[in-house]
Amino acid sequence: MTSILIVAFDGLQPSQVDPQRMPVVSKIADDGVRFLHNHAVFPSVTRANAATLVTGVSPGKHGLTANKSIFPEYSTNQVVDALHPKLSEINQLTKGKLLFVPTIGELIRKHNLQWVSVVGGTSGNAYVQHPNAAENAHVVIHPEFTNPPVHNDKIRSQYGDWPSKKAPAAELIRRTADVAIGYALIELNPDVLLIWFPEPDTSQHAFGVDSSEARDMIELADQQLGRILKKISQQGYEPDVFIVSDHGYETIDSVIDVHKELIAGGFNIKSEENSVIVADNGGSVLFYITSTDHELSIRLLRWLSVQKWVGSIATDIPQDTDAKFPTLSDIGLSGPRAPLFAVTMRSSATGQIAPLARSGTATGGIVGMGSHGGGSSAEMHNTLIASGPSFKSNYRSNLPSGNVDIAPTTLHLLNIPVPDHFDGRVLTEALQHTDIDTEHNSRSVTRESIELKPGAVIKSHHSHTEYICEFG
Repeated sequence: MTSILIVAFDGLQPSQVDPQRMPVVSKIADDGVRFLHNHAVFPSVTRANAATLVTGVSPGKHGLTANKSIFPEYSTNQVVDALHPKLSEINQLTKGKLLFVPTIGELIRKHNLQWVSVVGGTSGNAYVQHPNAAENAHVVIHPEFTNPPVHNDKIRSQYGDWPSKKAPAAELIRRTADVAIGYALIELNPDVLLIWFPEPDTSQHAFGVDSSEARDMIELADQQLGRILKKISQQGYEPDVFIVSDHGYETIDSVIDVHKELIAGGFNIKSEENSVIVADNGGSVLFYITSTDHELSIRLLRWLSVQKWVGSIATDIPQDTDAKFPTLSDIGLSGPRAPLFAVTMRSSATGQIAPLARSGTATGGIVGMGSHGGGSSAEMHNTLIASGPSFKSNYRSNLPSGNVDIAPTTLHLLNIPVPDHFDGRVLTEALQHTDIDTEHNSRSVTRESIELKPGAVIKSHHSHTEYICEFG
């Protein structure tokens, strides 16, 4: 019996949840808990946040620092796009340590419970949810692969080939729901089931934030969730349900080719000694250098600090500049795979209401289309709703929460001890039989602000590492 159902709508902003376009999710929210101050981890890209969702720690601690980054165990000068099968290759190279900490699936297996994912998003998103699923009697299902592989042929024989991922991703949404119902729920019947819809992310990249195409896909995904919940109800039980998104969105108002900018600035961007390596992630960029040349690091820092397309900078290098920048620990990126610099792209308010409240510079894409990866409030503010027998009804939580809190809360609901290494917390204020003052509680949640540079402030949410970069 599935005790916990986690349903992700890729790129869904809280403002896009309303009774007209999402009646199923809206009813879940009315029957349960809306988290009004929920946040992604930085950078606000899917694969880093998917890994955080299943590990309960920041990207620096779990090691999947962005969609595009460097894995020094694999290469010190080659940027890896975190997709399957490359991630599988790195997982084998590191003897199962693609992620530095265990996933929910690995933790619940110790208690003879099963995890299953059905993912209509990217292959990297699916793979990081449980890289070692095959060794732990769990299952990860994606159009391009299954882990373990034996399930791939079974699903294709039952449903045929998966639809291709194109915008709008209507057929992929339907197939994701079909496989979740017919194979995951009925045949596998896991204790924890995660279902990942590829919309509205796919359409917002292709047609714009909250475009008519994106709105249609939101409605369709909501309908398919209704089918899934109906099947569960027919089986005679009620799970605890999380409705989540990995990140928010902003609109591209300009595009910068960072490689060209570096060349114009006199930097070497080839892979030899003393070159700058760029991992672009839409609304942010991770920078690495192929040497320990402190003078080059300082020169790059000074150059970045005066670029108009740069919003904020974080680094761990010793600084002898006038400006003092936050550390990578401050934004949750400190760790063995940390970059030299983490840079957010410029962002500004549009004067419109959400979900169109922010626009900014991106490292790719088309002006007028959607982007994410940066640290603006629109990108970092994402969706979290919870409902079911364990949660309060018609409750609004004003406490800061985030993707980092899903794993510890899931373990708590399963009566499994929460490991000490978690950065996230149990969302106690949302649970039945608790009475927490959401306006004045300071024991569970703390807030602090760190000055980045003129016009930019980074705010942490609870005592763990979750941040929003707000730009002036």
